Amino acid sequence: MEMKQIGIVGAGISGLVACKYMLSKGYDPIVFEARSRVGGVWIKNFETTTLQTTKPLYQFSDFPSQSSVTEDFPTQHQVFDHIQSYAQHFDLLKHIRFNTKVVGIEYDQVLSDEELWSWSSTAMASPLAMINGNGRFPLKTL
Repeated sequence: MEMKQIGIVGAGISGLVACKYMLSKGYDPIVFEARSRVGGVWIKNFETTTLQTTKPLYQFSDFPSQSSVTEDFPTQHQVFDHIQSYAQHFDLLKHIRFNTKVVGIEYDQVLSDEELWSWSSTAMASPLAMINGNGRFPLKTL
């Protein structure tokens, strides 16, 4: 059975979790990330930035923070390292198209249930659209 492709915009925390979840459900996710690495807002921040939420409340349920991080409010570097480790641990990097900025998403049409599951992709295997259940939204990337 062929795996269905799905597009995810951004390789921050939400995008990585979405990618891992889609893989667990049998999809072939492609994550479009404008930058050259994962991490979202944690890629570049002030050196003094720390979490505003305690570490136990801001960690992946299936990938706890490293035991070497003892602070209740980890630093920007510690959070960023943890996000990178998560992506590597679950082998998500191969599903990410780095340096690919999504510059637009347009509503295309309402699709039938059958069409929702049968959209095609280009020869380069990049998704033409994101499907949200109500219609098709073609992606425009740089």
